Amino acid sequence: MSNIGKNIGDFIFPALLIIGGLLIVISATVGGQNGYWLLGGSLILIVGLFSVLMKLGMLNNMVQKALFVVFIPAALVTAYFAYRSIQAPIEFNKLKEKRYSKVENRLKLIRDWQLAHKSVYRGYAPTFDSLFAFINTDSFPVVKALGTVPDTLTEQQAVDMGLVTRDTLLVSVRDSLFKMEGDINEVRIIPFSQNQEFAMESGVIEKGQVKVPVFEVFAQNSYIFDGIVPEYYDPSEGLKVGSMTDPSTSGNWE
Repeated sequence: MSNIGKNIGDFIFPALLIIGGLLIVISATVGGQNGYWLLGGSLILIVGLFSVLMKLGMLNNMVQKALFVVFIPAALVTAYFAYRSIQAPIEFNKLKEKRYSKVENRLKLIRDWQLAHKSVYRGYAPTFDSLFAFINTDSFPVVKALGTVPDTLTEQQAVDMGLVTRDTLLVSVRDSLFKMEGDINEVRIIPFSQNQEFAMESGVIEKGQVKVPVFEVFAQNSYIFDGIVPEYYDPSEGLKVGSMTDPSTSGNWE
């Protein structure tokens, strides 16, 4: 009885290899996994089948050694590449999230500056040089309410009653809204690129028989992911804010 149990036990591991290999092959075929999974499952299945033949004494020692020398390293290498095929996209997505976040923040800052420019000149700056000149040297009007508004009144009611007055002040753009340290010229550079500038343009379009100012700032993926093989991203796509065909100031990630 013990011999029967031992003989059955000898085939448990090969049986597990065969079952495991079959499951991997089936899942790779049905689930659309990459070729590494199919190859790895096939190798495990083959190793399991040869293990059965070895247990049955149908392979001599020379053949056994040759098979192990060939299949075991091949199975390990395939397993590594199968692991990398899953891990690599995960790692890229983490990198993408980090880089996109920084580019998005810079695009939002440029948008804020353009909106401030429009509030003064009723149009967007066509170049970074003109935008930076506005930030560094220009002022814009700010309406301030002078006085105290009673809790029972709105501000407009208080103004109408003479309790509050409004005054328009000119304030420095850079010192008021956009306090920042360092050279603002860095804002024109796409983060993680080799000093590549954002593509920026502005103009006027007609929408519903009304002329509307528009602008667009774009960062191409090939610059955002400089030095990274375009396996998991489209180099021609990217992040942008604004639009030259629609009066929108939203980002394409929002």
